[in-house]
Amino acid sequence: MSFNFQFRFAEGRKEVDQLARFLLLQPFGYSYYEDWVDRTREQLLLGYKSCILAFSDGALVGDLVYQPHKEFPRIRELKNMRVDPRLHGRYFGMFMLRQAEKENPSDFDAIICDTRSDRPDVLGMLTLVGYEILLKAPLYDRNVEDIVLIRALERTPDGIFAPIKNDLVAKAA
Repeated sequence: MSFNFQFRFAEGRKEVDQLARFLLLQPFGYSYYEDWVDRTREQLLLGYKSCILAFSDGALVGDLVYQPHKEFPRIRELKNMRVDPRLHGRYFGMFMLRQAEKENPSDFDAIICDTRSDRPDVLGMLTLVGYEILLKAPLYDRNVEDIVLIRALERTPDGIFAPIKNDLVAKAA
């Protein structure tokens, strides 16, 4: 893969459709993943979700989809990060993560995300940049443990994580 990379926000139907095709190539065994991709495509076009895209020579090689949390509007939720396996180790994920943190930072107090317990590379990246484990629970599949992480901004009020943790535990039960 050549060294010609570009990062930008998803712009228009063509890029959102390109993202949907890219996401479908890497389902990682999630139940109802195709349905999620379809909903995400529509929510991106409506402006509810946002997405940072990474390109190499015009080909989509990475993404980070994020949105406001549904129950906690002062929390930004990272929904999906994928990087073409040929580009792992080049910090594409970390760069896109930082961009999502810096986009309109006054709109939120913390960022929440999750990863599967069998993804130590993702867990390592997130903890390296300041994310803390909030809880471990099977969120999407009863047979797979997910790790929920959160990163507070400096102005985040004390005690904000307790209701979030309670909400997630109730949904995972």
